[in-house]
Amino acid sequence: MLPAWASLPAQMDRLGANAPESLLALILASAGLAILALILALIAVGKRLWWKSQARHRAARVEMWRAHLLEVLARERPPHSLASQIDVAHRDAFLRFLLPYATAVRGRASERISALSHPFISGLRRELGDRRPSVRTRAVQWIGVFGGPDQAGSLRRALDDSSDRVAEVAFRHLARLGGPGDTERLLSCLGRLTHVDRRQVSSALAKLGEGAAPRLRAAVAASNRSQFVRVCCAETLRWLGDADAAPLAARLLREMSVDLEAAPAEVAASLLRLLRAVGRKEHRSVARRFCWSPVPFVRIHAARALGQLGTGADEELLNALVSEDSSRWVALGAARSLVELKQVASLRALKDSDHRRSRLASDVLPMSQPTPQT
Repeated sequence: MLPAWASLPAQMDRLGANAPESLLALILASAGLAILALILALIAVGKRLWWKSQARHRAARVEMWRAHLLEVLARERPPHSLASQIDVAHRDAFLRFLLPYATAVRGRASERISALSHPFISGLRRELGDRRPSVRTRAVQWIGVFGGPDQAGSLRRALDDSSDRVAEVAFRHLARLGGPGDTERLLSCLGRLTHVDRRQVSSALAKLGEGAAPRLRAAVAASNRSQFVRVCCAETLRWLGDADAAPLAARLLREMSVDLEAAPAEVAASLLRLLRAVGRKEHRSVARRFCWSPVPFVRIHAARALGQLGTGADEELLNALVSEDSSRWVALGAARSLVELKQVASLRALKDSDHRRSRLASDVLPMSQPTPQT
């Protein structure tokens, strides 16, 4: 048997014979990669140039729309003369362009914006049946912004959409475009909107106007309604400044005060806020009862209600809350109510003591001190 080194010359000869083919393959592979890299670079440059061209076209379109829109708003040309120039492919871009104007202008200018967008409303209504929630949401949003009361029917149907987001957007716009007659329909939808900030819900409901107040009062009084619905309705009545809600709030709070532990805390707090806004001195006794609620945020609103409804006779109770309540926020609310009632002698004494709430009294008192005359 020959040693391993004896076969090396033969192997070297074979490698030498195959070298031209290997070198050619390597050259071809390198050339192919170079061509591919060149093609990709050309594609990238081409796309960049195409995007820049599109951006220039979009900017030119927007400038043209803006110039024509100013003429429409100045009543120098009719709205349809601009709307008729909008290509179907540019509809969404045009409506996005109009959106800031639609939310900013009022009066006759708002009417002309609505006239500009009117030819596109039918297409938006068709999109309410799209399978994509994002498309339906956008359609509801734009119908609500550009449409008038005549589009309330589409918004009512959108309240039943399978998407909570679509229902939320429809809720806000129907409250604005609908009327008091839509109150119950909107309230029935609130169960789907518990994820929405109550202030946003109440702000939307307030757009229904004072005509909705009787139905809102009935909803607050209905114990079979959820706390979320009752709180939103109470907050809306506060936004509306509905004085007729004060006796109702006082009665409901009086009934709840029979068992403070079982009282629905969020409803009680919202009713106390309502009383603070629209109540009268005769309602102070019910606010006093809730100063002993086991729930701190209820005590806060009870103490704050006394700042508007209370008298000098409530000074002792408010002082007790300032000095002894376990919650600093309750103490702060009571101190502010004392300032509102102009009963600050005890706060001055507390400020100069070594009591744990002396700093709180110090923080509140400067607001009640008269500015020195120079």
